[in-house]
Amino acid sequence: MKLIRICIALLMLAAGHNGLAQAKQQQIGLFLPLYLDSAFDASGGYRFGKAFPKQSIAGLEFYLGATYALDSIAKEGRNLRLHVFDTRSQSGSISLIATRPVMDSLDLIIGSVSGTEFLQLASLAEQKKIPFLSATYPNDGGVRNNPYLMIASSKLNTHLQTIYNYVLRNLGTSRIIYARRKNATDDRISDVFKALNKGSAGEVVKMETIYLNDAVLPGDLVNSLDSVRQNVIIAGSVDENFGRNLAIAALANVKTFPITVVGMPTWEGIKDLQKSDFKTLPIIYSNSFFKSDDQVYNSFEEAYKKKSFSKPSDVAFKGFELTWYFSCLLNKYPDSLLQHLEENSCNLLTDYDFKPVQSNKTASGPDYFENKRVFMIKRLNGVATRVN
Repeated sequence: MKLIRICIALLMLAAGHNGLAQAKQQQIGLFLPLYLDSAFDASGGYRFGKAFPKQSIAGLEFYLGATYALDSIAKEGRNLRLHVFDTRSQSGSISLIATRPVMDSLDLIIGSVSGTEFLQLASLAEQKKIPFLSATYPNDGGVRNNPYLMIASSKLNTHLQTIYNYVLRNLGTSRIIYARRKNATDDRISDVFKALNKGSAGEVVKMETIYLNDAVLPGDLVNSLDSVRQNVIIAGSVDENFGRNLAIAALANVKTFPITVVGMPTWEGIKDLQKSDFKTLPIIYSNSFFKSDDQVYNSFEEAYKKKSFSKPSDVAFKGFELTWYFSCLLNKYPDSLLQHLEENSCNLLTDYDFKPVQSNKTASGPDYFENKRVFMIKRLNGVATRVN
């Protein structure tokens, strides 16, 4: 109950939050889906009693991470003003905010948004010539010729390239099984792998493709496994339920067959795979972020627990680290942030690698900047380590 009261207070704070600093310097617009209109009634009463609205959790977690970053920056004497906009409230809709004078004062936009809101912010950023960091959406939404857009969560094709390169260099001599479902989504992923694996003399790495249902059973894998060679099972799907079931089926066979499972970037969100049951199964997957248990992350985790009485999620960590990194860049290069995206002096734990993406080679500039640094994470014996 205490946690709910704290979260409600923070939501109300976010609803009227105008800034963290007294002096007007660089100003940041933080766009988040907080759903404040649905959380409170017309009189300001909280609608959910002792519960907490699930749709607000991700936005609130990102907000808490971001404000912790700015609090830390303020302690170093660098003042930045933060404007928080709830994209799922009437007053915070992007189409309405676009007409307000505050948009002309922003030096940076950070958005934990997707879909239409992502496209609206990208368009607004280009119109106003404001750098826009898309923090959590691993997609370009078809945006082209927008040099003000930065995509932090690498796109799927970037992950697939990294996954394939890792398998080729480190597991290429193993028995490789490519597991997928029969649908259009998995077809697209398979097409990318086939293109990457195509050499002048045929396949670079020999893979056996097997088609499975969503409810993968241990027996579905047995006929493809080798009892004397290392077996590498690649999950050819981003569907979390399929990935979870595939890992469970592999775990049931790991005592009989040497197995390593290679998953997709969505596997970071499959919490079941972090349980002790999976300690004996090597699981490797890609991620655009990597948080190690060092002093920086431990300090953040401790501060986050004091504020929210819960452990920080991956979304909270992204809010913290990305806000720190780009606030630092903005402070150092207030008029030329986009020209210093390769700056590494502001890094905390994640090494970013923002590169210009240009679909039309004859265009005068990039379509956007994408973080091309993808980490391969290995989970074994309850420990997550970087392996690239």
